[in-house]
Amino acid sequence: MDKSQRIPQKSPALKKAVLRALHRGALKGLFKPKPHAPADVVRHARSLLLYLDDSNAESGGTKHAEKMAELNKFIWELKSILYGNNESEPAAEACAQLTQEVFKENTFRLLIICLPKLDLEARKDATQVVANLQRQLVHSRLIASDYLEANLDLMDHLISGYEDQAIGLHYGAMLRECIRHQSVASSTGMKAMW
Repeated sequence: MDKSQRIPQKSPALKKAVLRALHRGALKGLFKPKPHAPADVVRHARSLLLYLDDSNAESGGTKHAEKMAELNKFIWELKSILYGNNESEPAAEACAQLTQEVFKENTFRLLIICLPKLDLEARKDATQVVANLQRQLVHSRLIASDYLEANLDLMDHLISGYEDQAIGLHYGAMLRECIRHQSVASSTGMKAMW
């Protein structure tokens, strides 16, 4: 075989550069991750919120930081499903499925209870998620209203959280959305505010 017919050998330097680029995520934009199904997003968010709600959960360390970052991502995904993103409008079927899962699995309660333990961006996203869930129709019904009537203790939690300056703005926004449901407002004695 003469020199012109030889197959060029890959240089070790080129191989290292390609591996380094892949490791650093340089090709990250070429491959979009497959979006999670709404039920999966709710399930993952719920498990992370349960971890956060656990009083024995360590509040520092790398494991906690990783779980918090993952939770922030899933709360953002909840928001993206409900509000859409830069590329698409929200899908009615995905919103309905997500809404059913959130109320069925009691994730709504966890979003409210764990709010003080979230960072600022996750709090903003969680507040928007809670507000949007209350306006979602599932089979022509506001299931949030039924859920809140059965869980009026959440109103007490929101009212007491409203007094905390660090989270009062978020809890206040959630509380206003809750009392828009006339049955909830009258059950909690907030009819005068309504």
